[in-house]
Amino acid sequence: MTERAKLLQKVALFRGLSSTELEAIAAAASRRDVAPGADIVREGDPAAELFVLLDGHAEVLRRDEGRDHHHVMGEVGRGQVIGEMALFDREPRSATVRATEPCVLLAVPFSALGSHPQFLINLARGMSERLRDQGEASFEAAQQRAAMGELIVKILVLLCAYAILLSALPQVRQHLPGSTTWISLPVIGLFGIASWRFMRNSGRPLASFGLGFKHMLGSLVEAALITPPFLVVLVGVKWALIRVIPALHGQKLIENVDVGATLADPAVRRLLIIYAVSSAVQELIVRASLQSSLEDFLVGKRRVATAIFTAGVMFSVNHLHMSFLFAALAFLPGLLWGWMFHRQRNLLGVTLSHAIVGGFVFFVLGVKLG
Repeated sequence: MTERAKLLQKVALFRGLSSTELEAIAAAASRRDVAPGADIVREGDPAAELFVLLDGHAEVLRRDEGRDHHHVMGEVGRGQVIGEMALFDREPRSATVRATEPCVLLAVPFSALGSHPQFLINLARGMSERLRDQGEASFEAAQQRAAMGELIVKILVLLCAYAILLSALPQVRQHLPGSTTWISLPVIGLFGIASWRFMRNSGRPLASFGLGFKHMLGSLVEAALITPPFLVVLVGVKWALIRVIPALHGQKLIENVDVGATLADPAVRRLLIIYAVSSAVQELIVRASLQSSLEDFLVGKRRVATAIFTAGVMFSVNHLHMSFLFAALAFLPGLLWGWMFHRQRNLLGVTLSHAIVGGFVFFVLGVKLG
């Protein structure tokens, strides 16, 4: 048996065929080498052959005419077959298959396959398995869409409630216990509960939301490397604001130089603990729930940037009870933590960075809590 026939014998679609049949098919086949980024088959093109992927990897794409974009529908790996469905209906290609790395293929003409009953049986069995897998994937996608819809509804309702609270803030400020931050705490809690329910009901593993041990070490290392320089940037921002905004003239650049003495105050320690817990819940909402879902569900070249930007806006809005300026400035660290979360997809590092930055801003630089 020739080497090419032996390769075909290892492919599930050709199992059970005799040596003579395999040799006949191999003789009609031709080798194709495809570079990364090149199309093996293109959606809408006429079909006259199937391809056996001997080496490499490819992705299956469907074109979205309205958005001029391709959706990734699946993947093809070594030993799998491409373009076999057209053998039955002889319709144009229903999808594009694009190489994601160098691929080696055997192109087998349809004319060399129709006279082999065992091949047709194998093909029918393979298509049945594929339909079963697609049904399961469709069910999972429906679960995810339902969970995402639930999250969006809850976010909209809670944002509306938050807007109502903000509008009532001038009337209730005098009754608050010292800080308008107490308005945000119950709102953050409700958002946190909604986000946790969404993640548990989504059908996706919690690791996909950045929860768990996956990438934890890299997340912590990145936070340790990035957070200190960012604290220096914040000092520079306050210095610039003191120079530019008349109402801030005369303020100290750093209100609490003696950090040890500040931390010795029990009230400060209690506030730091409350802020650390609040930071964890905020990151659960904005990064784990919202940003990770948008990154996974959006399509297009700008999906990551859109997810980070949207999560940053959400994070910024949650600080409007303090002031418009503070909320606008909060957008900047929100983008930084969104970028960090995208790189590692673990919540621990960004939560730690958030808690340190917030503690520095409020208890070292001396920015008022509200």
